[in-house]
Order: sequence, then C-alpha cells, then structure tokens
Amino acid sequence: MPSRATAASPQSAAAGRLERGRAAEALVRRELERRGWTVLGANVRAGRGELDLCALAGGVLHVVEVRSRVGRHAGHPLESVGPAKRRRLARTVGAALAAGRLPRHREVRYDVATVVWARPGDVPEVQLFEGAFDALDLL
Repeated sequence: MPSRATAASPQSAAAGRLERGRAAEALVRRELERRGWTVLGANVRAGRGELDLCALAGGVLHVVEVRSRVGRHAGHPLESVGPAKRRRLARTVGAALAAGRLPRHREVRYDVATVVWARPGDVPEVQLFEGAFDALDLL
C-alpha cells in the first residue's frame, strides 16, 4: 500500500520547510562567524517564543531572525517579519534576559537574515539586515 505522505502532501511540505529553515540557520550562522561575531546560541527558547540566533559583535547583542524562501514569487523574506512577529521577538528577548539566557547590560539590536534560493538546489543568496527594526517602535 502506498504511503499517504507524497511529495505534494502537507506533511512532506512541512518537513521540507523545516529542513530548509535548518539549512538557512546554518548558512547564516557561518556568515556571522565569518564576520567575526560570537554566536551565543541558536533556537534560544524563552517564555513562549524562540530566537533563531543570538550573537555578540562589538559589545552589542544581536538577535537575528532568519527567514528563507525558494524563489521570489512570495516576495522577499524580509517582508515576512511584520509588527506581530517583531512584538513576539521583543517579548522573547525580554524573557530570555530575565531568565539569564542572554547577557545583560548590552545594547540589543534586532537583525533579520534572509536566505533565498532562486530554485531548489541553487546556491543561496544570504543577506544580513542589521538593525532591521527597533523594539522601541513597538510600544
């Protein structure tokens, strides 16, 4: 009997997105390290949220949200970090700081890293948007 999960099934699509997300985070981590940043953690959980990557650079704590896409048909991945996601990230950073999961007494910068594959299997384009948003804008 054939498996219910096929290439077009929601289960396989979700698995593909998860795999692509992990690959994108690994690519961004390598890019941060190439720049000389110290990566403090990946998938840092605090409160009800998760932070993709946290790094130190020049005394600044960078919280890096990683977004990826295959193709440009759905727009640039930076566009997917809207006000609600920004508020969740800021709340999660607050919870992580309060729980001691991130170093305190640092300037916190919210960055977005994007990874775009033109087509599956192509070499991806990795971009880092430092200071993509400010938590004070969310009040």
